Amino acid sequence: MPEGPEIRRAADRIGKALVGQRIERASLPYSTFIGREHLIKGQTVVDVTSVAKAMLIRFQNGWTMYSHNQLYGRWTVNLKTTENKMRRSLRAEFQTEKHAVRLWSATDIDLIPTAEEHLHSFLSTLGPDVLESAVDEGTLYAQLVSKKCFRKKAATLMLDQRSFAGLGNYLRSEILFSANIHPDDRPCDLPEERLRAWANAIKSVTWQAYKKGGVTVPEAVAKAGKARGEPRRTWRHYAFCRNERPCLKCATLIVRLRYGGRRLDHCPTCQQAHR
Repeated sequence: MPEGPEIRRAADRIGKALVGQRIERASLPYSTFIGREHLIKGQTVVDVTSVAKAMLIRFQNGWTMYSHNQLYGRWTVNLKTTENKMRRSLRAEFQTEKHAVRLWSATDIDLIPTAEEHLHSFLSTLGPDVLESAVDEGTLYAQLVSKKCFRKKAATLMLDQRSFAGLGNYLRSEILFSANIHPDDRPCDLPEERLRAWANAIKSVTWQAYKKGGVTVPEAVAKAGKARGEPRRTWRHYAFCRNERPCLKCATLIVRLRYGGRRLDHCPTCQQAHR
């Protein structure tokens, strides 16, 4: 599933094609849209942004298209003259003077009044969006020591969208590795300095993933991994998908654990438990 950084990058790409443009043609074949094309056709797009793993396309008339890619959704942006060769189920299509923007295969999509976005069943449940500029390390530290987070295991906490919105599987492994936090550690087990390092890692690792297209290691580390002939899934991370490979910091083999059926890769030396 795409995580917060991937959805934000997609929003950036779609925004370049749509913001300030009039929708000349709208096709909304999905069930939640039937008979509602008139709300979009002829309207100007005023903003495209992301909130956690959801994308919001806002129109001049006060309506917003909400979408969550989940596992299979995908956005494409093409010149309007480009032949469409995608073999997926079309959910939405917006055509401007130059571009065709399409959403494929997603099922969690809707049109909602912009003024009521905060009431949406998913958006209303979210914790701080880690990628938002207003959410800094202090905000994230306060969240870690809050009553609802203080006694939860790190492995659980880093996937809880009500606590830290936008994080997913690869960010969970990379954040905990960066902060030297064992997956079973809880905020209540750790001293303040470790908690502040954890809060800093939540922000810095997520932000790097956004800026660098999902790469969570420094450029030199990535280049070294490529030179060794490693596949992209391993050279772009410190821990995630590096199970049974040497830790890039201490050479201990990375170990894969599973929590609720979802994989989490960690270094047993760099991330020793504090419980």
